[in-house]
Amino acid sequence: MAYAALVSLENTIHRFLNLNQFSISVEEKQLLTSLLEYVTPIRDFLEQAPDESQSWDEQMRELANATEDIIEYLVLEKVFLPCDNEFESYFTGEYILELEKAIKDTCLKLDEVREEFPKDCSDKAKANRLKDRIWDITNEVGDIRKLYNWEKTHTRFRDKWRFLPAELAKFKSKLQFIHHLNKRRDEIDSIMEEVMAIKNDSNAATSSSTLAPVIDIAGFHLDDVDDSKRHRSAKHELQLEKVMEEIALISAKVKNINVSSSSKEVQRSSNSSTLSPSSTAPPIHKNSMVGFDDHMMNIKDRLCGNQSKLQVIPVCGMGGIGKTTLARNVYDDKLIKENFAIRVWVTVSQDYSAQRILSNLLESLKEYNNKGGKEESADKKVYQILMGKKYLVVMDDIWRSDAWDIVRNVFPDNSNGSRIMLTTRLYDVASYPGPAIKPYELGLLDEDQSWSLLKEKVFANQDCPSDLENIGKDIARRCKGLPLAIVVIAGLLSTVTKNPVSWLEIAEMVKSAKTAEQEHIEAILSLSYVELPQLMRPCFLYMGSFPEDHEIYTSKLIRLWIAEGFLKFPINTKSFEEVAEECLEELVKRNLVFVTKRKSDGRIKSCSIHDLIRELCIRKAHESKFLLNLMDMDIEKENFMESIKNERRVSTSYLRFFTSYGGSTIHSIKCSKYHIVKLDFVEGVRLVRVLDAETTDVESLPTQLYELFHLRYLAVRYSHSIPRILSNLQNLQTLIIRAEKRDKFGVGVACGMLVPWCMQQLRHVYFHGEIYFDDPKETTCSLENLHTVSCVHSSCCSEQILKKIPNLKKLKVDCSHGRDAGRLNDLVHLHRLENLEVYAGRWVGSRPKSYNFAFPEKLKRLTLRDLNLTQNDMIVVGSLPNLQVLKLRGCTWSGGIWETTEETFPVLEVLLVEGSRFEKWITESGHFPMLKRLLLHSCWNLIEIPTDIGEISSLQLIEVKGNAKKSLLESAELIKEEQEEMGNNTLHVVCIAKPSTH
Repeated sequence: MAYAALVSLENTIHRFLNLNQFSISVEEKQLLTSLLEYVTPIRDFLEQAPDESQSWDEQMRELANATEDIIEYLVLEKVFLPCDNEFESYFTGEYILELEKAIKDTCLKLDEVREEFPKDCSDKAKANRLKDRIWDITNEVGDIRKLYNWEKTHTRFRDKWRFLPAELAKFKSKLQFIHHLNKRRDEIDSIMEEVMAIKNDSNAATSSSTLAPVIDIAGFHLDDVDDSKRHRSAKHELQLEKVMEEIALISAKVKNINVSSSSKEVQRSSNSSTLSPSSTAPPIHKNSMVGFDDHMMNIKDRLCGNQSKLQVIPVCGMGGIGKTTLARNVYDDKLIKENFAIRVWVTVSQDYSAQRILSNLLESLKEYNNKGGKEESADKKVYQILMGKKYLVVMDDIWRSDAWDIVRNVFPDNSNGSRIMLTTRLYDVASYPGPAIKPYELGLLDEDQSWSLLKEKVFANQDCPSDLENIGKDIARRCKGLPLAIVVIAGLLSTVTKNPVSWLEIAEMVKSAKTAEQEHIEAILSLSYVELPQLMRPCFLYMGSFPEDHEIYTSKLIRLWIAEGFLKFPINTKSFEEVAEECLEELVKRNLVFVTKRKSDGRIKSCSIHDLIRELCIRKAHESKFLLNLMDMDIEKENFMESIKNERRVSTSYLRFFTSYGGSTIHSIKCSKYHIVKLDFVEGVRLVRVLDAETTDVESLPTQLYELFHLRYLAVRYSHSIPRILSNLQNLQTLIIRAEKRDKFGVGVACGMLVPWCMQQLRHVYFHGEIYFDDPKETTCSLENLHTVSCVHSSCCSEQILKKIPNLKKLKVDCSHGRDAGRLNDLVHLHRLENLEVYAGRWVGSRPKSYNFAFPEKLKRLTLRDLNLTQNDMIVVGSLPNLQVLKLRGCTWSGGIWETTEETFPVLEVLLVEGSRFEKWITESGHFPMLKRLLLHSCWNLIEIPTDIGEISSLQLIEVKGNAKKSLLESAELIKEEQEEMGNNTLHVVCIAKPSTH
């Protein structure tokens, strides 16, 4: 994974060269600029010819990682540089004499070794290696003389970051060089023994004569705890020159390699470093069901059969055979939706617990939970919600029978045709729910079905050229009937030129895969990785850092990619986010990533990966030392720290196994399970960029956390105020602080956070409390990179402040304090704002009586929550020319009537009204000319849906959920009947609401 390391190094160099906050000298800038001139050609070469670098890929990766570490430590020195006169008292005559004696003794030992060194010896490789070590130590002694005047710099730096072990930290800084020389004299003694062995022609074993390991070139002697913790010193510039020499050698090699484009028979349209976005967003399709038609009919017959007793329908088959695809298509089928009043989908996976399964069930049923009252256990709540209802529950990806034992008693038998559908790879698990239950087994596709699936995925609705048909059939046949393998290979075929030469090369690759069935499937899936452009490989492998069967939100994924440094520094008009979205879309096209949800504009909202593809990511990431995933492993606390030694990225279930230790190479820590944790270990991960602990409650945010200067992504759960020293995190891009899970009653929620103007890299801020900004001065720098703020106090929505965050795209405003509501008209100064939420507070008495609404014209998504709205307010909202999504949650209307007017909501596609209190809705079809989805949730006061709504030609869905008047449900059914009579088969009406008695 040399490419990813080089891109990250490039980004780091660009960052430090382009920003003036690090006090880097002219000489250091020249050094970094020269380094960049070596790195860029190597990265370009890897993009064009990734296969040519296999022999030195690992060496280049280690060099790039070590170089980046040196640069980041160098910058840390600059950040924590002390005053000129600090520590002057340390440099006494006594210390000078002591240091001179240590240097003299070391030089005498070096002279002794040189005198004993034989002129001729049989083992020249070993002799040369020893000479190099002597030369290095000689230079180091000279360096110590030169660097003596820098002692005060790294004294402050070392003590600040605890570079010495605890037992040495109590000594004064003057011991550092002397201690170092003492250890070097021990090393010289060891060299002398080897020299004498050569001189005496002994048979001592020789060691390999390769380059010194990169970790030694960089100075990180991890096999020596004292040395690793002490080594970070003012010599970083010298270390940088050493690794730069090695990189220069590789760069020279690269320039001498002539890569001929004709040597590649397969011309891949996506092997360039840039990604070309589609002109239009791809439509939202169901997963292909080629070869599954009979299965669909059989499962639907079982689900909708006449048997009134509760039935369990298990579906089993090997991984990748299509169990989840079949279950999802059945679950979303129109007949199934109409047949069951409640449908629930829960993914179990290998890593599960009773609490998690029941919580997920309850969360999926929350829209049907209309009962308040006393606190009860999750299993009782689920039982009560399902009692008397006709329901379908899908439990996907069950691995053990005890998962069924956890839930078997929460599903009541209502004798009304309710069903439970299970998917599993294991026949024993499928048959476990009862002796009379016969699992529904999915078999492999036959050759015709395999070819049909491959053809559909590659050509969609187009015909396959005749000269490709036989080759394609051969490729499909060699996938051995496994749908996942076929789909992945189809994704690869979609990226190459559609001619026989290209397809024959793919066919040869598939043929060369191992013959054992499981290994053959793994080899086919691996082909998709091998053929990925270099730019996309780290992004793809990073998918393996998420838990199994996890729904991955695009916004989070992209922010992590950017923070990790996977994307090249922008050199054109595209932003990091745009390049990342294009990369994700390309992975989807290759069928390596599957879309879970899309936004109203067609962009990907969330995604997931198949279990087998995730295993591929984890395996490849581990092989290339790109990422270590410990989530699925049972590992003892005592062995945890040893297992992550020298790793760059770690994904784990628990943070409590981390301990504080110096010299860590870790740049990224991701945690997947909820627990309560301390963050004391952060003092030992000084180079960390990503700390994703969003699943955990943290007891405190230690001072050391705010000293992680290179931190770019921080996500935790913490229910207290954030101190002003947050400003120390000057490289932070994403800050996410959620309310603690254990803080159910909001005891710690009433807190605030000041966002400092000096945090110039900040892009996204999410805080469960209230965010504030100081009033800016004329000299205050704008936060040009800030895209997201949630949730800001309305007192900060002044023109003066908003003009200092000009590129804001997403904003949530808390105007629960009525006196500041009038400032909302200043939102017009956010000319790039696309997504806005305005929140007025749950307490009716504290809500503003009126709002001075004025919104920027570019606004596309608007959420109004708990507001008292007037007719004029809604006219302002309706006049927004680009508004596509409007959500009205918990709002009230003056007079209880919402009446729309002409020429409003010109491009609105989604209207959600949830828990809002108005009785009468007066509108016409022309007032919502582009509406596609109307969602009415818990609108218990609304009498009816205006019949004109059914006349909107673009309307696809009317959905009524939660408590609703009987008349509202009847009006929805009436619209459905009228439209069906008129031949409108595109409108889908779903009513899963409970009729209200009032």
